[in-house]
Amino acid sequence: MPEKYDAIIIGGGHNGLVNAAYLARAGKKVLVLEKRHVLGGACVTEEIYPGFKYTVYSYVVSLLRPEIIRDLELPRHGLTILPLESTLSPLPNGDHLYRDGDHYQTLRNIARFSQRDADAYEDYAHTMYFMAKAVKPILGMVPPDPASLNPAELNRLLKLAKEYLGLEAEHLYSYPFYRQL
Repeated sequence: MPEKYDAIIIGGGHNGLVNAAYLARAGKKVLVLEKRHVLGGACVTEEIYPGFKYTVYSYVVSLLRPEIIRDLELPRHGLTILPLESTLSPLPNGDHLYRDGDHYQTLRNIARFSQRDADAYEDYAHTMYFMAKAVKPILGMVPPDPASLNPAELNRLLKLAKEYLGLEAEHLYSYPFYRQL
């Protein structure tokens, strides 16, 4: 007789694992299916060569809500968040682009390939900062129903509107675009 499950999660990335953990904690029988040899999806850092840890997307673990990390006691279960100290982008011709905490060194490294891109890097950093600031309030919320007439939903919608109305106009657009307005 085949086993029966309350939920089958396709994909053992961090989103699938979080969902499976909450379902299991609620008493559901859960099966997680993952085709790779390792769980974690975009949050995986793997040691490709001895002493060399490699990741493509592990920076997205910064989007894993702190309340989920605390609620599921993930550090107790082995979660270790490694700081992103640098990035290295190897290129097909054997060259590379290296970015690290030294902002001016990063600018010089970008300028090796494109002075125009290096000049735009300040605008990029500015845009990313304010984009993150604009998105942060909605990452962990259930969105209010804009079609509801329920006073609680209308209040949540008003609170969200106030959040965005409090942002400066230049923070709502890509910085170079805003300067052209």
